[in-house]
Amino acid sequence: MKERGLGLTQAETATRLGTTRANVSMLESRAKKNLEKARDTLKAYELTVSSHSIRIAKGTKVRDIPPIVLREGDRWGIHLKANLVDIVRLARSSTKASGESGTVMKDLTITIMQNGKVTAS
Repeated sequence: MKERGLGLTQAETATRLGTTRANVSMLESRAKKNLEKARDTLKAYELTVSSHSIRIAKGTKVRDIPPIVLREGDRWGIHLKANLVDIVRLARSSTKASGESGTVMKDLTITIMQNGKVTAS
């Protein structure tokens, strides 16, 4: 229903398609639900089937994190879409790191997705 994408109302779209406004509304509703289900399915797939988690303990030096992550990527045969600087930034933004000692102030989990994406929580 590209007509709706052009800014037409449901009634205008229905007239152009030779159907009712209620039918256009129902089709839109179904399409939105299907898109939502597809997005949820992709999220679940990424989180359960194709990820590897690395636990970084509180007190670990931030400079030691990139080699750990890169080794895990190599171990699982995953080409990471992140370099050393990206991994340091990710670690620093996900947990407070002490400026003087450069250590992680709380436990950190770094996740490597099968597609190479690296996230932290």
